[in-house]
Parts: sequence; C-alpha cells; structure tokens
Amino acid sequence: MLVKPKSAFDKYVSAAVRKERMAQRVSQATLAYGIGVSDGFISQVESPKSPSKYNLNHINEIAKFLGCSPRDFMPEKPL
Repeated sequence: MLVKPKSAFDKYVSAAVRKERMAQRVSQATLAYGIGVSDGFISQVESPKSPSKYNLNHINEIAKFLGCSPRDFMPEKPL
C-alpha cells in the first residue's frame, strides 16, 4: 500500500502543536494522556517521516488541553 507523505498543511499544524506543547513544557506522553491517544501517536505525528497526522477532533482536544484556540495551530493563509 502506498502511503502519501504529509502535506505542507499537516506539517504546519503538527509543528505548531509541537511548538505550543514545548512552550508549555508538556511532554508527548502528557499531551497524549490529556487527549486520549497513545504517546506513540504524538511521536508519529511530530515525525516528518511518518504519515500520521492530527484530525480536527485532535486539534480541538489539544486546544482544550493546552488552553488555547484551535486557530492557534492553523496557518493564516492557505498553504
């Protein structure tokens, strides 16, 4: 099965989440527990080589957990 690489949008979102997570000193494991996924999933999403990515529900749960807006993880303009 051919796996599509992450789009520029997916890379932007995962980088924005990682940046905010690290700014708040939240580990991958803590974030994973807080949103109900495995810490391996967070690691995969943050890896540019993995095709795993966040969906809109993940983004919403991450925003709730980190106390910010889902918009904080989205680019200002389309990519």
